[in-house]
Amino acid sequence: MIQGLISDIHGNLAALTSVIADMEANGAERIICLGDVVGYGPYPGECLDLVRRCGAVLMGNHEEALIYGAENFNPRAKRAIDWTRDFLKTDGDDEVRRNRWHILENLQLHARDGHFLFTHASPRQPTREYVMPRDAQNVAKMDEIFTLIPHVCFVGHTHVPGVFLQDHSFTPPTELWANTYFVEPDEKALINIGSVGQPRDGDLRACYCLLDTDPGAPRVVFRRVDYDVEATAAAIEANPNLDNYLAERLRHGR
Repeated sequence: MIQGLISDIHGNLAALTSVIADMEANGAERIICLGDVVGYGPYPGECLDLVRRCGAVLMGNHEEALIYGAENFNPRAKRAIDWTRDFLKTDGDDEVRRNRWHILENLQLHARDGHFLFTHASPRQPTREYVMPRDAQNVAKMDEIFTLIPHVCFVGHTHVPGVFLQDHSFTPPTELWANTYFVEPDEKALINIGSVGQPRDGDLRACYCLLDTDPGAPRVVFRRVDYDVEATAAAIEANPNLDNYLAERLRHGR
């Protein structure tokens, strides 16, 4: 089975629409969303509408903040979450609002498929812990995280895609053969699938992964998809509740 793995959409409808089209064109039969559907971006409701088709939707830190409060967020992020919460309470008819809040109120912290584990941030702290490329050399941190991984764990949260291995290495997709990690039976991996709606690795294109669970040759393919960056950036700038800095981040992939 081929599964599409998405994360960190952040209200970027153009990016999500382009990624879904690319997944379908590449034979994805199921979609798993690792969280942060909302936050930062101008189209949180429409993005929630689209992820209803996912086989699993996990809780990201932005959904957590939306439901429980964003006290620990920076001012830009908190302002965006506060607007998103108000927007979702009033946008659309009763059924639309009910469907969107049903998703938000039923988010999981983890999902599993055999020896594959899915969570937003880290198996040690599902919504908040950052595992950055530089952490590959943090032996104590990574060894503890890997004790919680059955075989392969997929995360998002940092918006920086790549593969962590138990040998304390990190490999970005561009350094993998054909942007593909081939799952080894005796090797544990922590795989960051990148961000659909706000990439931060210097590449403006939306990022997601295809997971092929074929037992004969399981593999993870990192995909980059073009979308109308300027349209989303302009929509952010047109919204007085969203900081223009969030538009500039899209234009620079940072």
